[in-house]
Amino acid sequence: MSATLDINLFVHDGAATVGAAIESVLAQSWTDWRLTLIDDGSSDGTASVLHDYAARNPKIRVKHNRSNAGAVGAFQRGFWFGDADFVMLKSADDLIAPEFIERLMAVLLAHQHCAMAHAGGLSFSGPGMVDFVYPEAHRLHAVGPDPIARAASVMLHYTSSPSFWGIYRRAAVDRLAPIAYRPGWDHVVLAELALYGEIRHDPGVMYWRRGTGRPVRVLARAAMAEAARGVDPALPFAEALWRAPCLATAYAHIEAFLLARVTEVERAALIDATRQCFTRRWTPLLAREAEALRAYVPEAVDAARRLDAPMRALAALPLTRLLSAVAVILPAFDFSDARAAVARLLDREPMTCPM
Repeated sequence: MSATLDINLFVHDGAATVGAAIESVLAQSWTDWRLTLIDDGSSDGTASVLHDYAARNPKIRVKHNRSNAGAVGAFQRGFWFGDADFVMLKSADDLIAPEFIERLMAVLLAHQHCAMAHAGGLSFSGPGMVDFVYPEAHRLHAVGPDPIARAASVMLHYTSSPSFWGIYRRAAVDRLAPIAYRPGWDHVVLAELALYGEIRHDPGVMYWRRGTGRPVRVLARAAMAEAARGVDPALPFAEALWRAPCLATAYAHIEAFLLARVTEVERAALIDATRQCFTRRWTPLLAREAEALRAYVPEAVDAARRLDAPMRALAALPLTRLLSAVAVILPAFDFSDARAAVARLLDREPMTCPM
């Protein structure tokens, strides 16, 4: 069976590494692909490198974004761009083994209900310098006829990026909600995707990640809409979910499941599964973040009180979202004092979360 593949590689100021990333695509044993190089507002010599490759290969084209959209915006554009049967997003840093596409396409073509396939991964810091191989437990295997069980499997097991950088079936990707600027957005994408098909892997260590990543809180700040627009996420009226990345990740699943293409019975089951999965997996972390938020609320309320009334209402929105996250994910935690403080800020009666 023949199948077409869009490879969408996005890069921001990656002149030093993007050439090697492109070469790893050109070396693939699977040849039925079209590569789009998406320059996400680079200011270094990236554009020159991209156009040089496009000039030498008719299967390569270059697209320029007028400004840097950040990781979330880049992924969204990457998923939407092209019209092939399958789509693969590619970073400008990481490399793939020559058999990566062929072996993942074999998984997808052998399982018609498979929405995404990925491979095992390793981290490297230079030529021949392997730092570590990601554990087998990090690979996703969300299969079977029950979409709730598949989503729950992702929520329980998704850990590292090699299991996100796979090949996606276009028909499944097209059912996803737009990606929200939230900590844990990649977790959410995979959990919702599992509602629309299986997620499988090839055990080969074929995804080679450059470096070991950044701290969770740094990633959480970078995932906010403010950061993508060059606004400080620590401002009192900015979205504050980055302050509690684990809690925000869990809550982001519920926000996404409220928009998912499922029945209302399934929606209720998904919300319940979210609570169970994340409290089972991250209870100590969630508890520490909740206590940190309890200490943060008075500081945020005091900062918001110095603003005029319209801005004060705007500054309260992130606080109400944080408190809703605690109420939904950790209902046993008493945050009535914090809710009352936010309500007084707006001269309203405190509200309780209906979930």
